[in-house]
Amino acid sequence: MGKVVVTGAGGYVGGSLIRRLLDDPDTEVVGVDSCAMAHGAEGVREILQHPRFTLVREDVRNTDALVPLIKGADAVVHLAAIVGDPAGRRDPDTTRAVNIDASAALIDASRDNKVGHFVFVSTCSNYGVSDSNTLVTEDGELNPVSLYAETKVAVEKRLLDEKELPATVCRFATVYGVAPRMRFDLTVNQFAIEAFRDGVLEIYGEQFWRPYVHVDDAAAGIQLVLSKPDVSVGRVYNVGNSGENYTKRMIFDLLKERLPELEGKWVNVDEDPRSYKVSFERIRDELGYETAWDVPSGLDQVLDQARVGAFPDPEAGRFRN
Repeated sequence: MGKVVVTGAGGYVGGSLIRRLLDDPDTEVVGVDSCAMAHGAEGVREILQHPRFTLVREDVRNTDALVPLIKGADAVVHLAAIVGDPAGRRDPDTTRAVNIDASAALIDASRDNKVGHFVFVSTCSNYGVSDSNTLVTEDGELNPVSLYAETKVAVEKRLLDEKELPATVCRFATVYGVAPRMRFDLTVNQFAIEAFRDGVLEIYGEQFWRPYVHVDDAAAGIQLVLSKPDVSVGRVYNVGNSGENYTKRMIFDLLKERLPELEGKWVNVDEDPRSYKVSFERIRDELGYETAWDVPSGLDQVLDQARVGAFPDPEAGRFRN
């Protein structure tokens, strides 16, 4: 595959993606990460000595420093962002600067420096609210209801309007599962660790729908997009599995099967700004994408690790964005 530059390299998806890319002996990976968050470079710490991997500690807003890295690269995978609704609300100005301004500058620099393929990682949160009786496709209306989703929609439009840069947009379902840099501020992981530790879950809006995808499957989706540019360039793909749309109540019930003593505290929420069921048929039909994980097996994975003491302090800042 040649040279691939991955921004947000030290994060939840970045660490899993880079390991996959390095499985190809013809691929060299340059990871970019500011290492400013509590987790630092945890996602790639174990592979820092890999002969075909280089970590550059740099803020993605410093485009001038990134130009020598991306010049002539076969691909750029842009993961770096202020991720999630809570993180976006904490500092809206920084969120816009990182998620929109820095992304636009990186798109321009990638075009000007002849990057072969630019992959932008976006989110199914862009759909906001949709009819729960229908699976929304990539052509469905975008209804961002958070600053985070608004920034992703803005960059998608900017990228897809850029005609001189071969590009693909990947809209991830909500990610879960064990990864080199673990997160416990994501629904499946959070529910699993709290159910194991506390024996009780407080659940808001049990009836609202979300799609979910394992972190390894998310990384595999990007890898597949990179491997088939003749098909994927110019396309938008939801990354996940159409059978993996769940309500929070459904996830609780799966945990209850595994932890029979689990109790639920249900907090009634009449309205939620995000409830959507998503179709993932395009990436399957066009690229042959299949997921290896489902939410039940992901819950088992987190619980198995919790039982052997892998997460002694899941409330620590390094496990959250």
